[in-house]
Amino acid sequence: MGKKKKFAADRPWCFYCDREFEDEKILQNHQRAKHFKCLHPGCNRKLVTANGMAIHMLTVHKTTVAKVPNAIEGRDSVTDFAIEGMVGVPTAEEFNYETNTQIVRKTQKTGGEYEGMGAGPPPPPPPPP
Repeated sequence: MGKKKKFAADRPWCFYCDREFEDEKILQNHQRAKHFKCLHPGCNRKLVTANGMAIHMLTVHKTTVAKVPNAIEGRDSVTDFAIEGMVGVPTAEEFNYETNTQIVRKTQKTGGEYEGMGAGPPPPPPPPP
C-alpha cells in the first residue's frame, strides 16, 4: 500500500519564503540556514530566530540588520515577528498574505489602533499624583 499524500495545508511552511517542508525539524533547519544565518564574513553562526540574529550581529559584530535575508518583501522585518518554525506565524486575521502587510487591529478597551505582532494594546496612562 502506498504512502498517503499529505495536503499542503497540513505541511509546515516557511513564513519568510513560502517554501513547504515535510516536517517541522526540516523547516527549522531551513530557517537557520537561509534566514537566520549570521551575515558577517567568517562567522558561520546559525541562530534560532531573526531577532536572535539581530542581537548577535549587534553584540558580536557591532552591526545592525535591517531585514531578514532571503525573505519576501513585507515579511522581512527583524522585529515585527517572533517566528521559530511554525510557532509565531501570524494568522490570516493578523497578516494579509496577499499583500504581505500586517493588519491594524483595534483594542477592545480603548478603541484605539495599534500595529505589530504581539505588540498588544498601548500601556495605560500613569495614575494621577
